[in-house]
Amino acid sequence: MTAAPPLPGFVPTHLIDPFEIFVGPVFENGAPGAKTFAMRVDSRHMNRRGVLHGGMFMTLADLTFGQAVWDATDKAPCVTLNMQTHFLKPVVEDDIIQVVPELVRRTRSLVFMRGDFTVEGEIVFAASSVWKLLGRE
Repeated sequence: MTAAPPLPGFVPTHLIDPFEIFVGPVFENGAPGAKTFAMRVDSRHMNRRGVLHGGMFMTLADLTFGQAVWDATDKAPCVTLNMQTHFLKPVVEDDIIQVVPELVRRTRSLVFMRGDFTVEGEIVFAASSVWKLLGRE
C-alpha cells in the first residue's frame, strides 16, 4: 500500500524495520542532517481515549531519531540506549506530527539526539535519546 504524502514536498521515508513499516508510513523532506519528518495520525495510533497512544509517540521518536543517527553516521548500525520523553498536548486522528531531529553530540561510540514534535507549529511532545554505535556487520 502506498500512502499519499501528508504534505507537499515530502517523500516516503525508506523504513526497513517490520514494526516501523507497520506503524508508518513516515515522510521526510530536506537534506541529511536537517530533515523534517512527518506522520499523519490514523486510527491504528490511537488509545481508548481517542488520542495518540504514548507508545506511538515514543515509537515515532525512536524511528525519526534512528533515521537521523543513520544520516549522521553513514548508516552505522546502532541501538537506542535510553530515551526521555515529555507528553505535552494530546494529538488526535488526522493530525500531522512533524519533527526535525537535532544531533546534540557525537562521540566515537555514542550519539545524543533530541527533538520537539509539533502539530501545526505547536509542541505536543519532546524527546531526547542516547544511541550506541555498533561495529559494522
